[in-house]
Amino acid sequence: MALVSMTALMNHALENRYAVGYFESWNMESILAVVDAAERTNSPVIIGFGGQFIGSKKRAIKENIHHYGYLGKAIAMQSKVPVALLLNEAHTVDLLIKGLHSGFNAVMYESHDLSFEEFTNVNRYLVKTAHFLGAAVEAEIGQLPDSDISNNTISKGEKTDPDLAAHFVESTGIDALAVSVGNVHLLESGHAELDFELIRCLRKKIKVPLVLHGGTGIAEDDLKEAVDLGMCKVNVGTVLKRVYLKHIQCYLKKNDVDHMDPHNVIGRGGEADMLCGAREAIAEAVVKFIKIIGSENKAHLI
Repeated sequence: MALVSMTALMNHALENRYAVGYFESWNMESILAVVDAAERTNSPVIIGFGGQFIGSKKRAIKENIHHYGYLGKAIAMQSKVPVALLLNEAHTVDLLIKGLHSGFNAVMYESHDLSFEEFTNVNRYLVKTAHFLGAAVEAEIGQLPDSDISNNTISKGEKTDPDLAAHFVESTGIDALAVSVGNVHLLESGHAELDFELIRCLRKKIKVPLVLHGGTGIAEDDLKEAVDLGMCKVNVGTVLKRVYLKHIQCYLKKNDVDHMDPHNVIGRGGEADMLCGAREAIAEAVVKFIKIIGSENKAHLI
């Protein structure tokens, strides 16, 4: 399969009552693991990277977005299932425009510092630019709370206002709307309490596909119900990094790497390769989500 429109994937999901997963990556093993899982389950999938991380001013080494775009597009082009490539939640328009030119066929701008009018104008510009380049734009109305596992706190968020969201969609022409309905970013302990009545209301008022961020912190049954009510894209990221870290932590406890051939530990690709094991652990986690949101065996239908 070639790189496929994210809008096409979401519309198919909406029409057929399932959701397509966006599984956020950060390196080679993680992005390949997502495609491994999608191919294993014959599922359409959205791969990509977090623009808020790649473009962060706190990075010790500045990243080149073109490296990520070219990598993601090459992987998508070689995939056996339909794949879209998203640059997610970037905090600068410049990074998103560069991302579009480097191969991403979907982008999302995130800022809670702008007024509603300013945010609307930014997204109008992104829609015009992205559509000219054959790409899609996702945006968020409302604000998800953020969970901080280091101090066991959750910040205050703001649920999506249906009327404001409908006005925003109509004013900007965006292709997908991420909503705040009780879901929480970065939540690892416990489960978010979703507002299903608000989801029903949003589905009736909003014409474009709806997106549920914070997939890590949503109980399986609640996630299934949200999809049944019309959520057609689910974002998952935090749990994948946790799985990756847990695998490496476990590997280093079990193996005396100081007395092992480093090529066997990293790079040779055999049974002892730590990174191959991490890739498989991520793939297994992705497979679980694919089955929950119902996209398994849907690839051949697109």
